[in-house]
Amino acid sequence: MRKKFIKLTAACVLTAIVMYAGGLQPQPASAIDNEAVIESLQQQAQRWVDELAVQPSFAAWKQSSLDISPIGPGTHSWLVIVKQDNTTVGYLVVHAVESGGFQLGEYGTSSRPLFDEHTLSRSLKQLELLQPASKVEALYVHPLLAAWKITSEQDTYYTDAASGELLPARPSDWLAASSIKLINAEQMRISDHAALMKQVTLPSFDAYARLPWLTKQPMPLSASSYMPLFAKINNKEQLRYTAELFDGQMLYVWSVVGYNKWDTGHIYVALEAGGDGSDRRYIPLQLLIELGHFYR
Repeated sequence: MRKKFIKLTAACVLTAIVMYAGGLQPQPASAIDNEAVIESLQQQAQRWVDELAVQPSFAAWKQSSLDISPIGPGTHSWLVIVKQDNTTVGYLVVHAVESGGFQLGEYGTSSRPLFDEHTLSRSLKQLELLQPASKVEALYVHPLLAAWKITSEQDTYYTDAASGELLPARPSDWLAASSIKLINAEQMRISDHAALMKQVTLPSFDAYARLPWLTKQPMPLSASSYMPLFAKINNKEQLRYTAELFDGQMLYVWSVVGYNKWDTGHIYVALEAGGDGSDRRYIPLQLLIELGHFYR
Protein backbone atom coordinates (compact mmCIF):
# COMPACT_ATOMS: atom_id res chain seq x y z
CA MET A 1 0.00 0.00 0.00
CA ARG A 2 1.42 3.36 -0.98
CA LYS A 3 2.24 5.90 1.70
CA LYS A 4 -0.13 8.87 1.99
CA PHE A 5 1.41 12.14 0.82
CA ILE A 6 0.55 15.35 2.68
CA LYS A 7 0.83 18.41 0.49
CA LEU A 8 2.51 21.40 2.12
CA THR A 9 2.08 23.78 -0.79
CA ALA A 10 -0.73 24.64 -3.21
CA ALA A 11 -1.43 22.75 -6.35
CA CYS A 12 -2.57 23.57 -9.78
CA VAL A 13 -2.58 24.95 -13.51
CA LEU A 14 -0.30 25.08 -16.45
CA THR A 15 1.50 26.54 -19.40
CA ALA A 16 1.56 24.65 -22.72
CA ILE A 17 4.34 22.20 -23.35
CA VAL A 18 7.18 23.25 -21.08
CA MET A 19 10.62 23.16 -22.65
CA TYR A 20 13.55 21.96 -20.63
CA ALA A 21 17.29 22.24 -21.16
CA GLY A 22 17.35 18.74 -22.62
CA GLY A 23 15.84 20.06 -25.84
CA LEU A 24 12.16 19.18 -25.64
CA GLN A 25 10.19 20.33 -28.66
CA PRO A 26 6.80 22.10 -28.48
CA GLN A 27 3.77 20.32 -29.85
CA PRO A 28 1.90 21.93 -32.76
CA ALA A 29 -0.98 24.19 -31.74
CA SER A 30 -4.55 23.27 -32.54
CA ALA A 31 -6.58 25.19 -35.08
CA ILE A 32 -8.44 26.82 -32.20
CA ASP A 33 -5.32 28.87 -31.47
CA ASN A 34 -5.79 31.08 -34.49
CA GLU A 35 -5.19 34.78 -34.56
CA ALA A 36 -8.84 35.77 -34.11
CA VAL A 37 -9.31 33.55 -31.05
CA ILE A 38 -6.11 34.77 -29.41
CA GLU A 39 -7.03 38.40 -30.04
CA SER A 40 -10.47 37.85 -28.49
CA LEU A 41 -8.89 35.95 -25.58
CA GLN A 42 -6.40 38.77 -25.01
CA GLN A 43 -9.21 41.34 -24.85
CA GLN A 44 -11.29 39.25 -22.46
CA ALA A 45 -8.37 38.48 -20.16
CA GLN A 46 -7.50 42.18 -20.08
CA ARG A 47 -11.07 43.02 -19.00
CA TRP A 48 -10.81 40.64 -16.05
CA VAL A 49 -7.34 41.91 -15.14
CA ASP A 50 -8.55 45.53 -15.21
CA GLU A 51 -11.56 44.62 -13.06
CA LEU A 52 -9.37 42.94 -10.44
CA ALA A 53 -6.61 45.57 -10.54
CA VAL A 54 -8.93 48.09 -8.84
CA GLN A 55 -8.69 46.05 -5.62
CA PRO A 56 -5.71 46.60 -3.26
CA SER A 57 -4.77 42.90 -3.36
CA PHE A 58 -4.31 43.15 -7.12
CA ALA A 59 -2.80 46.65 -7.32
CA ALA A 60 0.33 45.25 -9.00
CA TRP A 61 -1.87 44.24 -11.96
CA LYS A 62 -2.46 47.85 -13.04
CA GLN A 63 -1.02 48.61 -16.49
CA SER A 64 0.37 45.08 -16.71
CA SER A 65 1.15 43.00 -19.77
CA LEU A 66 -0.19 39.51 -20.50
CA ASP A 67 1.61 36.40 -21.77
CA ILE A 68 -0.76 33.68 -23.03
CA SER A 69 0.04 29.97 -23.48
CA PRO A 70 -2.27 27.02 -24.24
CA ILE A 71 -2.63 24.33 -21.58
CA GLY A 72 -3.84 20.78 -21.98
CA PRO A 73 -4.97 18.25 -22.68
CA GLY A 74 -6.26 19.89 -25.82
CA THR A 75 -6.00 23.62 -26.43
CA HIS A 76 -9.34 24.88 -25.20
CA SER A 77 -7.77 26.38 -22.09
CA TRP A 78 -5.01 28.92 -21.59
CA LEU A 79 -2.66 30.11 -18.88
CA VAL A 80 -2.44 33.91 -18.81
CA ILE A 81 0.63 35.23 -16.98
CA VAL A 82 0.25 38.77 -15.66
CA LYS A 83 3.52 40.74 -15.77
CA GLN A 84 4.57 44.12 -14.46
CA ASP A 85 7.88 45.37 -15.93
CA ASN A 86 8.72 41.78 -16.98
CA THR A 87 8.11 40.51 -13.44
CA THR A 88 5.34 37.94 -12.93
CA VAL A 89 2.72 39.24 -10.49
CA GLY A 90 -0.12 36.78 -11.07
CA TYR A 91 -2.03 34.54 -13.45
CA LEU A 92 -5.43 33.54 -14.79
CA VAL A 93 -6.66 30.28 -16.26
CA VAL A 94 -9.19 30.86 -19.03
CA HIS A 95 -11.42 28.29 -20.75
CA ALA A 96 -13.19 28.46 -24.10
CA VAL A 97 -16.96 27.93 -24.05
CA GLU A 98 -18.58 25.74 -26.71
CA SER A 99 -21.25 28.33 -27.44
CA GLY A 100 -18.61 31.05 -27.78
CA GLY A 101 -16.73 33.31 -25.40
CA PHE A 102 -14.62 32.45 -22.37
CA GLN A 103 -14.88 31.55 -18.71
CA LEU A 104 -12.50 32.41 -15.89
CA GLY A 105 -11.40 29.13 -14.33
CA GLU A 106 -9.17 30.46 -11.57
CA TYR A 107 -6.71 33.25 -10.85
CA GLY A 108 -4.09 34.21 -8.32
CA THR A 109 -1.27 36.44 -7.16
CA SER A 110 2.18 34.89 -7.24
CA SER A 111 5.61 35.46 -8.73
CA ARG A 112 5.86 31.70 -9.29
CA PRO A 113 2.43 30.69 -10.59
CA LEU A 114 1.34 27.32 -11.91
CA PHE A 115 3.71 25.66 -14.34
CA ASP A 116 6.62 27.89 -13.61
CA GLU A 117 9.77 26.70 -15.41
CA HIS A 118 11.93 27.07 -12.28
CA THR A 119 9.58 24.74 -10.42
CA LEU A 120 9.73 22.24 -13.26
CA SER A 121 13.52 22.33 -13.22
CA ARG A 122 13.46 21.56 -9.49
CA SER A 123 11.08 18.66 -10.09
CA LEU A 124 13.39 17.15 -12.69
CA LYS A 125 16.38 17.42 -10.36
CA GLN A 126 14.48 15.78 -7.51
CA LEU A 127 13.52 12.85 -9.75
CA GLU A 128 17.25 12.17 -10.37
CA LEU A 129 16.55 10.64 -13.77
CA LEU A 130 19.35 8.55 -15.24
CA GLN A 131 18.44 9.83 -18.69
CA PRO A 132 16.97 13.26 -19.59
CA ALA A 133 13.19 13.34 -19.79
CA SER A 134 12.03 12.56 -23.30
CA LYS A 135 8.73 14.43 -22.97
CA VAL A 136 7.17 16.93 -20.55
CA GLU A 137 3.49 17.86 -20.81
CA ALA A 138 1.46 20.38 -18.85
CA LEU A 139 -1.86 18.81 -17.81
CA TYR A 140 -4.77 20.82 -16.44
CA VAL A 141 -8.11 19.21 -15.62
CA HIS A 142 -9.31 21.61 -12.91
CA PRO A 143 -7.65 23.72 -10.17
CA LEU A 144 -7.10 20.72 -7.89
CA LEU A 145 -5.82 18.45 -10.66
CA ALA A 146 -2.94 20.14 -12.48
CA ALA A 147 0.48 18.60 -13.06
CA TRP A 148 3.45 18.04 -15.27
CA LYS A 149 3.54 14.64 -16.87
CA ILE A 150 7.20 13.68 -17.22
CA THR A 151 8.10 10.74 -19.43
CA SER A 152 11.54 9.13 -19.22
CA GLU A 153 12.24 5.85 -21.03
CA GLN A 154 9.66 3.44 -19.62
CA ASP A 155 8.67 5.53 -16.57
CA THR A 156 6.01 8.20 -16.22
CA TYR A 157 5.90 10.68 -13.35
CA TYR A 158 3.43 13.38 -12.33
CA THR A 159 4.61 16.43 -10.39
CA ASP A 160 2.44 19.15 -8.92
CA ALA A 161 2.04 22.17 -11.19
CA ALA A 162 2.46 24.64 -8.32
CA SER A 163 4.89 23.06 -5.88
CA GLY A 164 6.76 20.65 -8.13
CA GLU A 165 6.25 17.80 -5.65
CA LEU A 166 6.07 14.25 -6.95
CA LEU A 167 2.46 13.05 -6.94
CA PRO A 168 1.56 9.50 -5.85
CA ALA A 169 -0.03 8.75 -9.20
CA ARG A 170 0.47 6.27 -12.00
CA PRO A 171 -1.05 6.85 -15.48
CA SER A 172 -4.07 4.78 -14.45
CA ASP A 173 -4.52 6.90 -11.31
CA TRP A 174 -4.37 10.13 -13.32
CA LEU A 175 -6.83 8.78 -15.88
CA ALA A 176 -9.28 7.78 -13.15
CA ALA A 177 -9.05 11.16 -11.40
CA SER A 178 -9.37 13.15 -14.63
CA SER A 179 -12.36 11.09 -15.78
CA ILE A 180 -14.55 12.10 -12.82
CA LYS A 181 -17.34 14.35 -14.08
CA LEU A 182 -18.00 17.39 -11.95
CA ILE A 183 -21.59 18.51 -11.38
CA ASN A 184 -22.43 21.67 -13.31
CA ALA A 185 -18.73 22.33 -13.90
CA GLU A 186 -19.43 24.92 -16.59
CA GLN A 187 -21.58 26.93 -14.17
CA MET A 188 -18.80 27.26 -11.61
CA ARG A 189 -16.91 30.00 -13.46
CA ILE A 190 -17.79 33.58 -14.25
CA SER A 191 -18.50 34.61 -17.83
CA ASP A 192 -17.34 37.42 -20.07
CA HIS A 193 -18.77 40.63 -18.62
CA ALA A 194 -18.85 39.88 -14.89
CA ALA A 195 -17.98 42.70 -12.50
CA LEU A 196 -16.39 42.26 -9.09
CA MET A 197 -18.87 43.19 -6.33
CA LYS A 198 -17.02 42.41 -3.13
CA GLN A 199 -13.56 41.39 -1.96
CA VAL A 200 -12.73 40.14 1.52
CA THR A 201 -9.05 39.68 2.39
CA LEU A 202 -7.73 38.08 5.58
CA PRO A 203 -4.19 37.95 6.97
CA SER A 204 -2.01 34.95 6.16
CA PHE A 205 -1.68 32.17 8.74
CA ASP A 206 -0.09 28.73 9.05
CA ALA A 207 -2.60 26.11 7.93
CA TYR A 208 -0.76 23.50 10.01
CA ALA A 209 -0.80 25.45 13.28
CA ARG A 210 -3.94 23.42 14.03
CA LEU A 211 -5.11 20.19 12.40
CA PRO A 212 -8.93 20.29 12.63
CA TRP A 213 -9.35 17.80 9.76
CA LEU A 214 -7.95 15.16 12.14
CA THR A 215 -10.06 16.04 15.17
CA LYS A 216 -13.30 17.63 13.92
CA GLN A 217 -16.08 17.10 11.45
CA PRO A 218 -16.06 19.35 8.36
CA MET A 219 -18.46 22.24 8.06
CA PRO A 220 -21.83 21.01 6.66
CA LEU A 221 -21.90 22.89 3.36
CA SER A 222 -23.52 22.27 0.01
CA ALA A 223 -23.70 24.07 -3.34
CA SER A 224 -27.02 25.58 -2.26
CA SER A 225 -26.22 26.18 1.42
CA TYR A 226 -22.90 27.85 2.13
CA MET A 227 -23.73 31.12 3.89
CA PRO A 228 -22.29 29.91 7.26
CA LEU A 229 -18.90 29.72 5.56
CA PHE A 230 -18.93 33.40 4.60
CA ALA A 231 -20.27 34.45 7.98
CA LYS A 232 -17.15 32.94 9.53
CA ILE A 233 -14.80 34.41 6.91
CA ASN A 234 -16.40 37.84 7.38
CA ASN A 235 -15.88 37.36 11.12
CA LYS A 236 -12.16 36.79 10.42
CA GLU A 237 -12.14 33.19 11.67
CA GLN A 238 -9.23 31.02 10.58
CA LEU A 239 -10.58 28.22 8.38
CA ARG A 240 -8.83 25.41 6.56
CA TYR A 241 -9.69 23.66 3.31
CA THR A 242 -8.62 20.10 2.51
CA ALA A 243 -9.08 17.78 -0.46
CA GLU A 244 -7.95 14.22 -1.13
CA LEU A 245 -6.98 12.86 -4.54
CA PHE A 246 -5.87 9.52 -5.94
CA ASP A 247 -7.97 7.42 -3.55
CA GLY A 248 -6.76 9.31 -0.52
CA GLN A 249 -3.06 8.98 -1.34
CA MET A 250 -2.70 12.77 -1.65
CA LEU A 251 -3.95 15.30 0.86
CA TYR A 252 -4.03 18.99 -0.05
CA VAL A 253 -4.28 21.54 2.77
CA TRP A 254 -4.80 25.30 2.38
CA SER A 255 -5.60 28.20 4.67
CA VAL A 256 -8.72 30.18 3.71
CA VAL A 257 -7.75 33.86 3.40
CA GLY A 258 -10.77 35.57 1.85
CA TYR A 259 -13.03 35.54 -1.19
CA ASN A 260 -14.19 37.50 -4.22
CA LYS A 261 -17.88 37.81 -5.10
CA TRP A 262 -18.87 38.72 -8.67
CA ASP A 263 -22.13 40.25 -9.83
CA THR A 264 -23.06 36.98 -11.56
CA GLY A 265 -23.31 35.40 -8.10
CA HIS A 266 -20.12 33.40 -8.52
CA ILE A 267 -17.72 33.30 -5.58
CA TYR A 268 -14.02 32.52 -5.75
CA VAL A 269 -12.44 31.52 -2.43
CA ALA A 270 -8.87 32.67 -1.71
CA LEU A 271 -6.62 29.80 -0.66
CA GLU A 272 -3.02 29.97 0.44
CA ALA A 273 -0.43 27.19 0.78
CA GLY A 274 2.26 29.09 2.67
CA GLY A 275 1.93 31.61 5.42
CA ASP A 276 3.48 34.65 3.75
CA GLY A 277 0.73 35.76 1.37
CA SER A 278 2.88 35.26 -1.73
CA ASP A 279 0.84 32.60 -3.53
CA ARG A 280 -2.89 33.17 -3.14
CA ARG A 281 -5.19 31.30 -5.48
CA TYR A 282 -8.85 32.14 -6.13
CA ILE A 283 -10.88 29.02 -6.94
CA PRO A 284 -14.65 28.66 -7.58
CA LEU A 285 -16.53 27.86 -4.39
CA GLN A 286 -18.80 25.24 -5.93
CA LEU A 287 -15.82 23.25 -7.16
CA LEU A 288 -14.20 23.39 -3.71
CA ILE A 289 -17.39 22.16 -2.05
CA GLU A 290 -17.63 19.28 -4.50
CA LEU A 291 -14.01 18.18 -4.17
CA GLY A 292 -13.17 18.74 -0.49
CA HIS A 293 -14.10 20.12 2.93
CA PHE A 294 -13.83 23.29 5.00
CA TYR A 295 -12.85 23.09 8.68
CA ARG A 296 -13.08 25.57 11.57
